[in-house]
Amino acid sequence: MIPEQTIEALRMGFGHLGSANSDLKTVHTDTLSTSFEQEKDTITCFVLSSISEKVLENFNSTGRVSFFVGLPSHEAYQFKGEFIATRSLTDEELSHSEKFRNNCIEALSSMGTPAEAAGKIFGNSPDLGVTFKVEHIYKQTPGPEAGQELPFN
Repeated sequence: MIPEQTIEALRMGFGHLGSANSDLKTVHTDTLSTSFEQEKDTITCFVLSSISEKVLENFNSTGRVSFFVGLPSHEAYQFKGEFIATRSLTDEELSHSEKFRNNCIEALSSMGTPAEAAGKIFGNSPDLGVTFKVEHIYKQTPGPEAGQELPFN
């Protein structure tokens, strides 16, 4: 089961979905929120398909997923696992993403980022869900436990 300590980051964190090709060249795409099934150890990341082509190619080729998610407090986690599928997002997921994206624009604006710049990514509604099965979780929060694998299941 996905650990409780990661749930706030999954619901509210800034994320990047990444992959590597067979030559180990890495690429990533920004995520615009997530949904998850805690008991099934699956996460669905919401992305813009127009900027995610290379990542999706790698998922289809290698089947391996890396997902980093962090909160402004610096609490952060890396989830690694097996690519399952892409799918359309539900109305509930799109509504959650809209709230998440509005919060991101507001947070970035409060730190001095022009709203127009923040809106270049966070002003767009995701059009694709990328689902993967979590196999490993690593704590990425700066400090003495950074890099440690979190037990789960």
